[in-house]
Amino acid sequence: MTEPEADPIGVWSEIKLQILKKYFPAYSKIMGSQAWCRGYFYIDGFAGKGQHVRRDTGEMVDGSPMLAIQTKPPFEHCYFIDIDQFHLRLLRNRIGEREDVTYIHGDANTEVLRILESITFESRKRALCLLDPYGLHLEWSVIETAGRQKTVDLFLNFPVADMNRNALRKELDSVSADARRRMTTVCGGEWWIDLCFARPQQTLFGDSFREKVAGYRALKDAFRKRLEAQAGFKVVPEPVLMKNEHGGPLYYLFFATQKESSAAKIVTDIFNAQRKKYSHLIE
Repeated sequence: MTEPEADPIGVWSEIKLQILKKYFPAYSKIMGSQAWCRGYFYIDGFAGKGQHVRRDTGEMVDGSPMLAIQTKPPFEHCYFIDIDQFHLRLLRNRIGEREDVTYIHGDANTEVLRILESITFESRKRALCLLDPYGLHLEWSVIETAGRQKTVDLFLNFPVADMNRNALRKELDSVSADARRRMTTVCGGEWWIDLCFARPQQTLFGDSFREKVAGYRALKDAFRKRLEAQAGFKVVPEPVLMKNEHGGPLYYLFFATQKESSAAKIVTDIFNAQRKKYSHLIE
């Protein structure tokens, strides 16, 4: 079966793209006005095909890479990363060969770290990074490095649906070894287990089990605190929860920044406006 050239998306994904479309030029304008800044960049760790198609109407919708290259004032350079060669080839065909764009076929967990090596605080360079994985495919080390660099604004997809399906089950014993490993990698440790599951209890037959006592909301709160306390981001506004048409939670869209007075306020205002406009789909 041939893979389509544009993946179908729901309204919740369009809301995310609207948020990015509003923030990209605000970020670019702020950074472009800073005399000390020697360059600001866009990094898309899971760039995809560049375009999507609306499920209900069949209309084409620009993805995050297309929004990034359309941003005015422009980013000095855009890095588009994807582990899928077909996705990257379609994206390259759509955008073309440009001096201000680099296409990278590889794992975002490796490639983002490599790019950030040159975007240090001392370099006076800055970056806006989008980490929008398809599931539990992100390593905490990438998030932590982005925070400790003190140079990165970060949008992050916290995949609640995948977590609920694979890791936040009724009992810890029902969580597969692979799901547990991936969850621990994203969270940066097994702290999520003690948060979400009760202490080991004994049955009448001597078996031990750990029942679920907290869900994705508690996990979101703890992860938000960790972005500040462990990764070193100065401000992490309350994230937006995206839901499907039935009210089921899909993912939290996090934003983390070092700029309390500007970026955090802008994103908070954008988040709140979208919450008001799409109250049935996000919170």
